[in-house]
Amino acid sequence: MKFPRLFYSDRTSASAGTTASLQRHAARVLRRVAHDLRLRSHEIVVQPGRCTRSARVSLRTETLFLDVLDKPCKQGVAFSFRTRRDRKDLTGGGDNYVSLEQLETRAGYRAFLDGLRLAGGINTSSGARK
Repeated sequence: MKFPRLFYSDRTSASAGTTASLQRHAARVLRRVAHDLRLRSHEIVVQPGRCTRSARVSLRTETLFLDVLDKPCKQGVAFSFRTRRDRKDLTGGGDNYVSLEQLETRAGYRAFLDGLRLAGGINTSSGARK
């Protein structure tokens, strides 16, 4: 997967337009992950940053959260995933961070998708490619 340069850039003095662009790119990346996982039921939620927490764009399924987080230092973004019991569980388990460098390789991205399927209990028998 190829990520936009904005995911790696220093945004310490970023404008509102840069933040909106980052959120738009993050939502696009999460839509691609949802497509590659062949998710039928999911939602993408954008949570703007506040003074006490970073901005977050989340892909939410019944059993899994996948987040693209704007790091507090504003130098790059972070990917994390965590499990959840059901749709009402908004906290889930602990965050599992994944490096962007791993996701940029074909084998790393495939391993990431396989890990998400395993962690989220996502059924792969519905026509998944090998």
